[in-house]
Amino acid sequence: MNRKRMTQEERKQETRKMLLDSAAEIFAQLGFHGASVDKIAEFAGYSKGAVYANFNSKEELFLALLEQKMKRDLDTIHQIMKQQHSIDHFIEKMDYYFDLDRQTNRVWSILNMEFLLYAMRQESVRQKWTAMIEESVGQISGVIEKMMEQENRVSTLSAEEFAWTILSLGNGMAILHYISEGRAPLNLYGKALQSIIKPS
Repeated sequence: MNRKRMTQEERKQETRKMLLDSAAEIFAQLGFHGASVDKIAEFAGYSKGAVYANFNSKEELFLALLEQKMKRDLDTIHQIMKQQHSIDHFIEKMDYYFDLDRQTNRVWSILNMEFLLYAMRQESVRQKWTAMIEESVGQISGVIEKMMEQENRVSTLSAEEFAWTILSLGNGMAILHYISEGRAPLNLYGKALQSIIKPS
């Protein structure tokens, strides 16, 4: 059977994906300042010209990775929220995803630190990231509030505070997981979230 030839747009998207995947590896290994367009292109098996045909600069490539990472994380949380109909199941699924992610996505965890440092130094990037986080907090808190009302549950935190805790705890524990070389207890994320919620 003959394989369908990719269109020019499909080839462009394939090249862009491979460049982003390669950039993730190189940025994680060398950091933003240590990485170069030449090294990213070489790792991907393309010329430097291919990088500049898709991205105007190393910074634009880095920001494209950041946006991809934020979208991936938020989409995952939103999918979990849609699938769960109780607060306990929601926390259980979040705990499962968190443990799976920190065990299989070491590169992205390292990159997350690079993103944080970069956003703290670049005001425009910080504002964009903040907007996405606040949007996610609003959506998560709305679902949590509805679940808690339906199940007659109470919490020491408001739904909004609980949403902030979900995101903050996940990021902080992921960092400590790698610094401590996996010594952080498994399922601690879910246990910590569960301790906030009590039956009324």
